[in-house]
Amino acid sequence: MSFPKNLVIGDYVYIGPNAFIQALGGVTIKKGTIIGPDLRLYTANHKFKGAKSIPYDENYERKAVAIGENVWIGGGVIILPGVSIEDGVVVGAGSVVTKPIPKMAIVGGNPAKIIGYRNEGDYEKLKANDMIYMKLKGSGLIKPNFHN
Repeated sequence: MSFPKNLVIGDYVYIGPNAFIQALGGVTIKKGTIIGPDLRLYTANHKFKGAKSIPYDENYERKAVAIGENVWIGGGVIILPGVSIEDGVVVGAGSVVTKPIPKMAIVGGNPAKIIGYRNEGDYEKLKANDMIYMKLKGSGLIKPNFHN
């Protein structure tokens, strides 16, 4: 983690082990988001266009990253500066997110591309009833089921 003062995290968020969040440009992670292990999230890059030295200079181009509510980000995902990931998105493991992802999209690959959408009716019903996995797990109302 770098620049933690630029990181805002909502309630019931889980960030898996070995995450690296470079928050120089600002990061917001909203309520109910779950992030798998080995995340790499960047909000700034060295300035190389019009730089005073090569391959880059001492200045940074900063671009905030915003992650919406109830997003599921799989393991080993890389998120680049300036990306917004809207509510209800599922990002497949190993994806490289280079562009904004619209609400309810399921994405995967390098670069991440839309491969489908979640059922918005089901999502909205669960959201209206505050059925957030980490909230329910924390209160003991649900437990992981490794036997189904």
